[in-house]
Amino acid sequence: MKSLVIAPRFPWPPYTGDRLRASSWVSALGSSGDVALVSPRGAIPANVPALRFYGARSSLLRGIRGTMTAISERLPAQCLLAAPYDWQRAIADARRELGPFDVTIVLLSRMHPWVRQSLEGRTILDAVDSLRRSAGERRKAASPFARWLWNIEERRMARMEHEVSRTYGQVVVVSDDETAEFDDAVAVTIGVAAKPLDDAARGYDFGFWGRLPYFANADAAAWLLDEIWPAIRALHPSATLIIGGAEASRGLRNDARRSGVTLVSPVEDMPSFARNIRVALMPLRYGSGQATKVLEAAEAGCAIVGSPTALRGLGALAPHARIESSASGFASAAVDLLTDADARARMTARLRDAIATHYDRATALRRLSAIAAAEVA
Repeated sequence: MKSLVIAPRFPWPPYTGDRLRASSWVSALGSSGDVALVSPRGAIPANVPALRFYGARSSLLRGIRGTMTAISERLPAQCLLAAPYDWQRAIADARRELGPFDVTIVLLSRMHPWVRQSLEGRTILDAVDSLRRSAGERRKAASPFARWLWNIEERRMARMEHEVSRTYGQVVVVSDDETAEFDDAVAVTIGVAAKPLDDAARGYDFGFWGRLPYFANADAAAWLLDEIWPAIRALHPSATLIIGGAEASRGLRNDARRSGVTLVSPVEDMPSFARNIRVALMPLRYGSGQATKVLEAAEAGCAIVGSPTALRGLGALAPHARIESSASGFASAAVDLLTDADARARMTARLRDAIATHYDRATALRRLSAIAAAEVA
């Protein structure tokens, strides 16, 4: 089987949901035939399955043309993120060397306007999550004027997601919560690779991580430092906290330093980072899809205190975590778990079991491969 994967961002390192999903498709399809990847340019890591890579070049002129197209077609503003790239030439290069393709997988709805003329074979849109829902979450977090703009974006994104539902043979999302946004979508979790835990001592009591400029993570980090962390220190003055992730701003670095919090950005190896934390704090108030960081925390043997939003789409994990909505609730639950080693051990065992049973990466890869081969879940 010859497969074409079209991704809006270079998949490695896989520190966002769409990058991780693109890398998953490459892994899932690599054992069943030839795989071509079209994405912005980057250096392919040595441990990636064999593939042919075709980098899409960007240019200012193409960005201007794409902006005019977006205005004339009233496309969602998110589509502009992919507008500057010459997708057609990269796809044509892939087709000339490897095609015709049996299956074409497109990552994210916002890619559709730029690649719709190049689809061939079985067609799959991996939306990851609904960008309509994501725009709605951003609207809730925005200032009054920005809310008006996000309201427009939400309506346009809803129209596009309805269109892609009719265009692609199959739509894939990461959780059952997202399937209602599309016609006949199937849910396949991101998944994590469960690995054995060692008995090494953990260096930090509490931790939070994610791509830090992303609005939902930025809000969570601010709430953690401004309200939750002071409440924890009031209950347990010797507690330690580490925050990690890509692209930390200067403001966040300064806030962490003033609060006596360790900040690591970037994080070289996320599993090792998470395995150095006793209790993961996930105070997310916005977002859609699945919080991959919660899966990472459960796999790493962390106890978890999370908001309802953090545990959305993770129904098999939610019953085993502490779910809180207030700063005082977070602080109390976090200190309870820190000081009760037996309760923490029971929680981490149940969370690890749920990962192995419901969110195993190998199972997710097999489902993606089956969808590519037959377009059924």
